[in-house]
Amino acid sequence: MRLQKFLALQTTNSRRKAEELIVAGIVSVNGIVAKIGTYIDPGTDVVAVDGIGVSNKVVICKKQPLILVMNKPSGCVCSHSDSYNPKTIFDFIPREFSKKKLMFCGRLDKETEGMVIVTDDGNIAQKLTHPSYGIKKHYEVMVSQPPSDRVIHQLINGIEDDGEFLRFDKIVSIGRGCMKNYAFEVVLSQGKKNEIHRAFEHFGIFVKKLKRIRIGSLNLRGLAPGRCRKLTDLEIKKLLGESPHKFRQRRKIQAKDPNCPNILHRAP
Repeated sequence: MRLQKFLALQTTNSRRKAEELIVAGIVSVNGIVAKIGTYIDPGTDVVAVDGIGVSNKVVICKKQPLILVMNKPSGCVCSHSDSYNPKTIFDFIPREFSKKKLMFCGRLDKETEGMVIVTDDGNIAQKLTHPSYGIKKHYEVMVSQPPSDRVIHQLINGIEDDGEFLRFDKIVSIGRGCMKNYAFEVVLSQGKKNEIHRAFEHFGIFVKKLKRIRIGSLNLRGLAPGRCRKLTDLEIKKLLGESPHKFRQRRKIQAKDPNCPNILHRAP
């Protein structure tokens, strides 16, 4: 196990904070100052931070990861604290989860609305945000003027903007009547900063309204702006790539074996 992961699991520090402690030279393994990337055996190695030992008791049954889905309203920011924007998404987290070390999986701008997934598990956050996992994000976009067929073709093929390659996986008109050519659903599998705004503005088109409506298999159905709920166990497994059939099979095995930890529990 990597040392920074061990510290994040066994202490109140985040993985990033654990890395900062290692870089500062105050973390040791078996009496030797550690470096970033050090691997340890939690069962045998002795880890200390600033001379104080860290419990090396192996966590055999890791606690269930918490995953929440939120419908972010406009006017709040994806941050734990912001001196310029006092309202953050964490103001909408239910009180029962407010003391957990939570992180958001994919930032939305202050005025952008829609789905934000929040978790206390860094590995899950990585899987939901890194493009190599191929989890697609769907957005409703209202633009200032209709893009031509040529522009749509270029958005699909990709453009170069400020040294970055931006592209839409899919763009489909969802407007009706006079708004037919102004409202679109855009699908992304990568997460460059302000990607949708920048891609349209490359062609002189401005985004007037933006809302994330779906991440992978998860949608916002029944979730009002500013509301938040815990995912069910089947939603979690479907979101992270395990079929419901395979998941049910594993649950049957767990039910028969009293020594097999029940990793996930259905949300109330």
